[in-house]
Amino acid sequence: MKNILEQIKQKKGRLALLLSCFCLFGLMSCEEFLDAKPNQSLVVPKTLADVQSLLDNTNVFNGQATLPSIASEEVWISDAGYAALSNPIEQAVFIWSDDPYPSGFSGDWNSLYEQVFYSNVALEVLEDFEGEQSEFYQTLLGSAYFYRGYAYLQLVSEFAMPYQKAGGNESLLGIVLKSTADVNEELERANLQESYDQIDADLTRAVELLPENNMPKTRPSKAIALGVLSRFYLSTFQYTLAAQSAREALGIYTDRLDFNELDVDARRPFTRFDEETLFYSTLFSYSYLRSTQVFVDSALMDLYEEVDLRKPAFFDETSSGNFNYTGKLSGATQNFGGISVGELYLNASEALVRTGKDEVALSMLNELISLRHQSEAWMPLSELSSEELLERILEERRKELIGRGLRWMDLRRLNQEVEAETLVRVVNGIRYELAPNSPRYAFPIPMDEISRSGIVQNP
Repeated sequence: MKNILEQIKQKKGRLALLLSCFCLFGLMSCEEFLDAKPNQSLVVPKTLADVQSLLDNTNVFNGQATLPSIASEEVWISDAGYAALSNPIEQAVFIWSDDPYPSGFSGDWNSLYEQVFYSNVALEVLEDFEGEQSEFYQTLLGSAYFYRGYAYLQLVSEFAMPYQKAGGNESLLGIVLKSTADVNEELERANLQESYDQIDADLTRAVELLPENNMPKTRPSKAIALGVLSRFYLSTFQYTLAAQSAREALGIYTDRLDFNELDVDARRPFTRFDEETLFYSTLFSYSYLRSTQVFVDSALMDLYEEVDLRKPAFFDETSSGNFNYTGKLSGATQNFGGISVGELYLNASEALVRTGKDEVALSMLNELISLRHQSEAWMPLSELSSEELLERILEERRKELIGRGLRWMDLRRLNQEVEAETLVRVVNGIRYELAPNSPRYAFPIPMDEISRSGIVQNP
C-alpha cells in the first residue's frame, strides 16, 4: 500500500502525499487531468465543489481491473502474438503463472487502491464539512462510498480466494480495508467475510444516498449502485437480493438499446454513453486487449446463432477464420468495464431461476434476447425446464458480457455451483492448466507490496 502511495506522490509532485492529493480537488474534470495554472497546485479542499472535482477524476475512478480478463478463457492469443506482448505481466497472467509480476508491479492492485485512497480523502473532507448537508452533499457522500465499495469488489475478486458458498469465509484471507487516508496507518488483511461485509456496507450506503440519476454516466447513481450490488450478491450466492437489486435498477433506468437499430457491420457500432450504458468505465490498458492476434474462443463463438446481432456487432472475422473482439460497448478501443442493461437482465434472470421463479426469469431473458436478435427472426423461448433455462441464461452471460472481466468472477462462483472444467492454454507447444477452485484463482499480492507493508501473501 505504501508503494502505491509513494507512486501517487511521485506522479503528482514531490509534495507531502496528502497535500498532493488535496491539490487535485479543484483541478480535475471529466475531460482533463491536472490542467491547471501553477499557482493552483496547492489548493486545499474546503468546498463541496472541491470534492466533486476530485470525484470527477475519470483517470482515477473510471478504470477497472484488467488481469482477470486476460486470465479468463474467453479469448486466446497466437504464439506470435504472445511473443510480441509488450508487458511480461501479460504473458505470465495468460499462462496462470505462480509469479505473474516479473517486475514486482501490478497496475490493477495499485490503481484500485488509488481509488480507495481518493475515496477516503473525499469521505474525510465531507465528515469535517461544517456547512449544510444538502442533497448535493448527500450525493457526494454516496459517490465516495460507491467508488470505495466498487474498488473493493474488484480487489477481492482478483486478490482473494472466491467467496465460499459452503461457509468458512471468516478463516480465509480477504483484502486490506482502508477506512482513512492516513498513509502511516498500520496495514493488515481483513478476513474474507469482513471484506465482503465492508463492500456490502459501502454499496448499501451509496444506494441510500445517491439520486436515481446523476449525469454524466461517469458518475454513480442509485441505479448504478444497485447494479453493482446485484453483481456483489451474485458473487456471494444471495440470489433473492441479487434479483431485487437488478430489477430495481432496471425500474429506475428505463432506456434500452435494440441492436436492430444499430449498424452492426460498422467498425464501432456502439457510441460512448449510449442507452445500454448505466455507468461508463473501461478496463486498464494492456496491449493484450488491442492485439489483432487475440482471438475469441471457438466454443464461445459457436454459441452465437446466425440471427444473433451480437455476432456482427461484437466481432470481425479474420482471414484465418478466427474472430477478433472489436465492437466494444465503450465506443472506443478500450474494453468496456462498467454497468450495462444487459448485465442487469442477466443478473436478475439467473437469480430468479435459482430461487424458483422460472416464469419471471424466462420473461426477462426473452426481453433481453429480443433486443439482440433480428426482430423478423426472433421467436421467444418457451417450455424450458429449470435446468434448461439456467443453462441458457449462463450461455447468454458468456455471449453478452464478453471482454468485461466478469467471466473471471463467474468462473470463481460457478466452480462451486456446476460441474466445472479445467481451463487449458497451449503456448509454443507447452500445455498449461487451471483447475477449478485452484489457489491461482486468487492473484498473488505484488511482492513489492509484501516487502514494504508486511501483509500476508496468498497461498
